[in-house]
Amino acid sequence: MKLNRLQNGLTVAIKRVPNKVVTLDAWVNVGSANETPDLNGVSHFLEHMMFKGTPTYGVGDLDKTIMNVGGVWNAGTSKDFTHYYVTVAAPFFQKALDAISDMMQHALIDADEFAREKNVILEEYRRKQDSPWGMLFDELYMATFAEGPYRNSVLGSFESISNLQRDDMAAYYRAHYQPNNMLFCVIGDVDPDEALKAVDTAFNSPPPLDPARLHPAHQPSPTVYGSPTSRTIQRDVFETYVAMAFPAPGIHQPADVLALDIASIILGSGRSSRMNRILHEEQRVANSVSAGSPTHRSESMFYVAMTTEAADTEKATTLAGEILNGMASTAPPTEAEMAKARRNLRNDIQFGTETNTGQSSMIGYYYTLTGSTDFLDQYIERVDSITADQVADVVQRHLTVAPVTLILQPGSTSNATPTPQTLEN
Repeated sequence: MKLNRLQNGLTVAIKRVPNKVVTLDAWVNVGSANETPDLNGVSHFLEHMMFKGTPTYGVGDLDKTIMNVGGVWNAGTSKDFTHYYVTVAAPFFQKALDAISDMMQHALIDADEFAREKNVILEEYRRKQDSPWGMLFDELYMATFAEGPYRNSVLGSFESISNLQRDDMAAYYRAHYQPNNMLFCVIGDVDPDEALKAVDTAFNSPPPLDPARLHPAHQPSPTVYGSPTSRTIQRDVFETYVAMAFPAPGIHQPADVLALDIASIILGSGRSSRMNRILHEEQRVANSVSAGSPTHRSESMFYVAMTTEAADTEKATTLAGEILNGMASTAPPTEAEMAKARRNLRNDIQFGTETNTGQSSMIGYYYTLTGSTDFLDQYIERVDSITADQVADVVQRHLTVAPVTLILQPGSTSNATPTPQTLEN
């Protein structure tokens, strides 16, 4: 893979894959982690507005340009980043490059389109409130992080979306969509040298602004974890949803991150996982169970999520804690469990990079989080080097404390936010 930095600060990653198609993927180092409370949701809203036209492409013309050559494109916003990707047949590389580069540099953010799209975003917010897991995980992040970059919801709140102004979004766009704050990936059937010249010509933005002129929300505040709590939320649901969260490291601690990746598979991935076997199959106190460790740039969290019947919730959460404590001490991972976890993580990388889009997503994701491709390049080797003792140790250090526990159960929404009960560590 060819990695270059243009004179204006844009980093360009190019990899030739002789498969007759090409993916162009623009990664911006900004997401909800960079937002102030009053601007919460602006990164995601801006993602929608980016497709609404430039001085060269009118409303709808960007979509028509890509659709007319049989291409597909999309975008995504997260807590740490926003990215825009398009895949076309290789002969249409230049046409796709012209469209996406113009969009990234010269989006209009038209006032009338802004007003219309705000209604779309608010409806998306309402739909998320009707999604048990979607709503519960937003609440979980808010409860887990008292302060810091990950307290904000990617979608924003109803109030922040409603109050957002077009000029605020335009200022946010100008501040963050700077060439030195972006990575541009080209993966596919192109000549790397010719592709680099084309990208250099297309991204003709001036050198980046002085950092002092960037939006004041550019630097997220440090992470402060909330106190362990247990809180019940009532909604119109048919079963009880439980989410337990524990403080966990960010990607700047790669050994711990990888050990927790392994732990999440052993604990909650598939029928053979410990929590599924004990909570669902043996004790029958959970209808479903999973575990995960989201990889973030800054301090993150590890979660256990399950659905239960109301009468079984307390026993299920108690058993989950016992399973975590057991992995840390009396029942460390077995060699069979370690082999399964390593195999699953290797497969995630290998299957995830079978397509151009998969490769650009992996490269962009890890480069944006770390400023390098080293973590991705060394991922499989590092996973294979993690031992069962390391996994037990990371579970002991991070997952044997009292968690934040949120319980979403059937009931009246009028009792949605009871007073939290503080737990002892």
